[in-house]
Amino acid sequence: MARIAYPDPAKQSEDVLDRLRRTGSLNVNRMMSHAEGPMMAYSKLGTQLLLKGKLDPVLREIVILRIGQLCGSDYEWHQHVSVARAVGMDAATLQAVTDKAFDRLTEAQQIALTVAEEIKRDNGARAETIAAAGAHFSPEELIELILVAGYYIMTAGLLLSLDIEIEDGPPLGDTMAAAS
Repeated sequence: MARIAYPDPAKQSEDVLDRLRRTGSLNVNRMMSHAEGPMMAYSKLGTQLLLKGKLDPVLREIVILRIGQLCGSDYEWHQHVSVARAVGMDAATLQAVTDKAFDRLTEAQQIALTVAEEIKRDNGARAETIAAAGAHFSPEELIELILVAGYYIMTAGLLLSLDIEIEDGPPLGDTMAAAS
């Protein structure tokens, strides 16, 4: 059970209620709606990263799943396994991430994981890692990769701090697949 109560929808603005409807009323968004302004900005950035980004969606989900592992966020893992499948991650790639057998991933995927791991562990990727990533990613993709890692580290912090539980309904990826 979450450490603080979810907001009462009857006391929320129409803007928040509309945003929650459009994002599937995930518990993370519901909880965050206590702070309307940050919730709206957070949700818009998440939508940009998930649905409108330039980064390969399978690579993005590999990074998100790894951040979920590193942070110990069962919620992130649960939601993003379904997103990974929805965007076309094959079973072998998902198993490689699950098993932490990163040598079974492509070089670009391994470099992306190194960027994400260094951000989580060291609060920033090393110069050598960024240089290596430059051989695989455009500057726009590299910025997006860094933002994805940071966004999901921040999300895990919220989820874990407030003990936000996994929803009873279908995971995010199932919702995305049904909407398309």
